[in-house]
Amino acid sequence: MSDTRKVSAGALMLLVGVAACANDSEPSRHFAVRLEIARDSTYYEGREIRLPFDSYDLSRDQRKEFRKAIYQVSNACMKRFDLEWPEATYTGTIFMDNSRRYGVINLPLAKKFGYGVPLPSGITIQEAQKTAEKNIERTRSLPQEVRDVYTGEGGRNFNGRVIPEGGCRGRAYEELGLPVSGIESTTLDAMRYETWSQARYNSIVIDAVKKWSACMKEAGYSYKTPEDAVGDPSWQRSGAPSKEEINSATTDISCKRKVMLIEKWHAVETESQRQMIRDKPDVLDALKRDLDLLVQNIARVRSAS
Repeated sequence: MSDTRKVSAGALMLLVGVAACANDSEPSRHFAVRLEIARDSTYYEGREIRLPFDSYDLSRDQRKEFRKAIYQVSNACMKRFDLEWPEATYTGTIFMDNSRRYGVINLPLAKKFGYGVPLPSGITIQEAQKTAEKNIERTRSLPQEVRDVYTGEGGRNFNGRVIPEGGCRGRAYEELGLPVSGIESTTLDAMRYETWSQARYNSIVIDAVKKWSACMKEAGYSYKTPEDAVGDPSWQRSGAPSKEEINSATTDISCKRKVMLIEKWHAVETESQRQMIRDKPDVLDALKRDLDLLVQNIARVRSAS
């Protein structure tokens, strides 16, 4: 059941100061926003973590269509050379795009997978690994000439036919309105990392992390940060999680819930991203135009299948 009760008879009011820059020519400044943060258990029960920057990138379903469009165009190109490029197999995962942004937070999944990446029902870790290995071997075992035509790295001609710049893969990217090298996400990735870092090292989140660490200490786990817990070498495995890993992961989440770590972290980063959108409208507007065009091109290519 969703728990959105207010803290201490009202919402937790916190003043957040996030570093921001109006434009590249101005010095860094700070702004202060009073955030109203309520306790919400849905964060720990599978709630999708949404952030303002998500609207400037392909959704998970759109990325699936993007992969299909790339295969559709590139394989048609390969056939013109009497060659074929195998389609990759994807087992997929069942966590949302931002669900690991703040460490492990989904209690039902942690009870099964510990700190590991959750898989769809019926897919074991071993099966997922075999699928990944088969995808690698599928392309590795292809003749060099096939790989050269696909990537364009082996020259511009094959059997008297001109290979497109970037190969057949580059041809597919061009058909979608992209450079032959593919999607350029450096700008958005950099802004995402910046806002994550601003939030992570904001005093509100730092204080919550300290309280989380104390909670973990009481349970017998000496981790200073959630990053330390996820990165514990003890959890680096190839098989199913141990009972100790599951205990650590579920305790991790229980402590986050207790100190409202995710509610606070998400609220601070949301405000940080909103501020960056206000400060850099030209950059974000350009990203949105590029995204809209890409989505239109994907739909056009897929409708031609």
